[in-house]
Amino acid sequence: MKKLILVCGPAGIGKSTFCRRYRESHPDEIVVVVSADDTRCEMLGGYDKFPKGGNMMPVYDKMCAKAKTLVAEHESVTVIFDTTNLTDKRRLFYLDRLGDTFDWFELIMLRLHDYSICLERNARRIGARKVPEQVIRDMCEHYENPTPETIARFNVYKEIYVDD
Repeated sequence: MKKLILVCGPAGIGKSTFCRRYRESHPDEIVVVVSADDTRCEMLGGYDKFPKGGNMMPVYDKMCAKAKTLVAEHESVTVIFDTTNLTDKRRLFYLDRLGDTFDWFELIMLRLHDYSICLERNARRIGARKVPEQVIRDMCEHYENPTPETIARFNVYKEIYVDD
């Protein structure tokens, strides 16, 4: 099976930790994490570098290209997109772009009871991986619940609280 998992949440919520734990708990699967941060770093030369005008589309396009390459290379693969996916527009972008590439789609919404935890976790990041506090506050404020129509387009939908 060729599976795409979208892991959603603001910076500092624990997306990368979730992805690492998923990979560790599925040793019999080929699991590849495609991170927007890592892709942007590869393209622009640093975690603190962003495309001109904040246009992340080249990064998202590169992530989709990586996913297509992985599917072509493996008969069975799980690709996890580690990127904020704060809105249905972004979540559906990936489905629309990759709908004929994968057999299975999962939407994982990471949640916190208190989103200030994102700021605490971010403070423990090293160097260029730290995100400006106001950016995290804006992300938390704009983190949308998926609509029933969006949820219906996925094979699996999960909300996971990561307060630990």
